[in-house]
Amino acid sequence: MISKKATGKNAIPSISTYKLRNTGIFHNGWRILPSYIMTGQNLLIEKSKFEMASEDIALMYKLINIE
Repeated sequence: MISKKATGKNAIPSISTYKLRNTGIFHNGWRILPSYIMTGQNLLIEKSKFEMASEDIALMYKLINIE
């Protein structure tokens, strides 16, 4: 939302999240990490997305502690 307000376009392309997960997307020097929003019963239905979201959280934690 911040990027769209500043530039008039989305910082994250409108394609499948799994295709963007390991890309370096930046806005004003800040890294944007696309991930899944897991709510309610989705955790039980889509285990692969749960695993990907867990990996994304681990990467965020690693990046925060390095920088």
